[in-house]
Amino acid sequence: MFFHFYYSDYLQFLTASIIQFYAGYEFYKSSLKSLKNRIADMNLLVSIGTFSAYFYSVAVLFFKDFFPVEMRHLYFEGSSAVITFVLIGRYLELKTRQTATEFMKKLISLKPDKAIKLVDGKEEVVDAVSIKKDDVVIVRPGDKIPVDGVVIEGQTEVDQSILTGESKLLYKKEGDTVLSGSINKSGLIKIKAIKDAKDSILNQIIKLLLEAQSKKPKIGKLADKITAYFVPVVLIISILVFDVWYFLGYPLNFSLTAAISVLVIACPCALGLATPITIVNVVGRGAKEGLLFKDPEVIEKSEKIDYVIFDKTGTLTEGKMKVEEYIVKDFLSVFVSLEKGINHPVAQSILQIPSQEVEIKDKQVIVGKGVVGTYKGIKVIMCNKKFLDELNIPLEKEFEEFYLKSKEKGNTVIFGVIDSKVYGVFSISDSVRPESKEVIKTLKDKGIKVVMLTGDNQKVAEKVAKEVGIEEFYYDLTPIDKYNFIKGLKEKGFTVVFVGDGINDAPSMVESDIGIAVETASDLAKESGSIVLLKSDLRGVVKAINLCQKGLKTIKQNLFWAYIYNIIGIPIAGGLLYPFFGILLNPMYAGIAMSFSSITVVLNALKLRYISI
Repeated sequence: MFFHFYYSDYLQFLTASIIQFYAGYEFYKSSLKSLKNRIADMNLLVSIGTFSAYFYSVAVLFFKDFFPVEMRHLYFEGSSAVITFVLIGRYLELKTRQTATEFMKKLISLKPDKAIKLVDGKEEVVDAVSIKKDDVVIVRPGDKIPVDGVVIEGQTEVDQSILTGESKLLYKKEGDTVLSGSINKSGLIKIKAIKDAKDSILNQIIKLLLEAQSKKPKIGKLADKITAYFVPVVLIISILVFDVWYFLGYPLNFSLTAAISVLVIACPCALGLATPITIVNVVGRGAKEGLLFKDPEVIEKSEKIDYVIFDKTGTLTEGKMKVEEYIVKDFLSVFVSLEKGINHPVAQSILQIPSQEVEIKDKQVIVGKGVVGTYKGIKVIMCNKKFLDELNIPLEKEFEEFYLKSKEKGNTVIFGVIDSKVYGVFSISDSVRPESKEVIKTLKDKGIKVVMLTGDNQKVAEKVAKEVGIEEFYYDLTPIDKYNFIKGLKEKGFTVVFVGDGINDAPSMVESDIGIAVETASDLAKESGSIVLLKSDLRGVVKAINLCQKGLKTIKQNLFWAYIYNIIGIPIAGGLLYPFFGILLNPMYAGIAMSFSSITVVLNALKLRYISI
């Protein structure tokens, strides 16, 4: 319409042709592809609607005499506007996706190409990806850390904000862990790789972000199914609208306008955008907050959470255990050597005891109980009291008194056994995470029941539970006990979140509706969890739940807007108001209305990048 004020009909034709066949090419290409696969999608509606308006206008322009005066209307502006506004909506979607892509590029840019490796005491520049577990690497000030490792010499401050969301520089000294992709800001350090460079946290984040963004929750798949049926229904409605008006005696151009407007306004672009655009923003916002979403289905599962269940050691507690005291009559070096290579806070605490390393063979972890091996053909065990009782191994009076005293203090007690006789006992303490109490209170305020499960004894469990404010807790549990507890709650219809950090937590994470692995978690626990907290802060649990719930709310809002536009728009476009008010929607305005629904959905999803969680 507005073209008439400035240009001739032929200039309209030229401009519309460029838009129709250049800007709109992808619509037609996609439509042909979907038809070959016998699928009707939104591209088909755009193609049919714009083609109808365009070719009707071409026919009127070049064969004007064949049409009565009242039918000589041009709809070039309508077809062009539809394509333009659809492309604007897609551009906004693309920009949103690019935000996540830019974050991915930032992560990839953190991967250093080269590293300085110590080989036989000499420095060698090597490809960073070639670094293997136990290699020693030198990192100078200003360099990127090439591998996940432990500082073995020097001290510095590192910037790992892009990985964990922690904005301030972190002080690192001997014994502290550093992450690949962090930037060494001050001192020169030597680090020992704790895993191959290709298996670093940074590489895992990049991989999982890509996987998460390609997945859809069930609510998104439902929208896809609805769209598949929706498009054929709209085509039928459009034909019926044309037939009804034409056979009621209205002019051909009137009937055609109504039919085309139905096709245009019904384009389910907003419906197609509603879920994926929200997931992109949830995953992207999560990554910036130090939350790694591995499975977007947790968004849907978060609608009503009944229970959040915490493991104790390394989850509610720091997991930085220390041996307060011990009694060992003999074989100290054997007991310490048995714990070498075991990724558990208890084992790590015992390894801090100075001793000479000896060779232990046939080492095996008995999950939730202890470690077994052989020393010079003799069976060696480091275990808890429960496993000791299962083996019917008695305690001497001195060890019994030490055990009772340590238990009363709420410490974890580990026994060293050689050939079915106790030779040592270790009292190990752990401190509660400073934010644990705040997190528990916040969850309770949300109406969620909080439970603690632990393999430790009653006294240890009581001490921690009381300190963090948990009333319901269970102790002396094996990994199978924890798994069965969660399974029982789910069978009663409850939605369960499990938060843990160790290998023995993996079954519970898999069984729960949402498994959250904390920053200190073993690789297996991280593989099992739906969400990984990259920052050593338990408040990430609350943030993850809030972000999921707000993401689900956004998806529902988006689907509502997508449906309501179509429910209201299709009858109006079909001419429902014409008999009463003389209003018939021009295809151009139908295109604007349709695109506005897409823009509404995109803007609604974008708010997830800024709202408080």
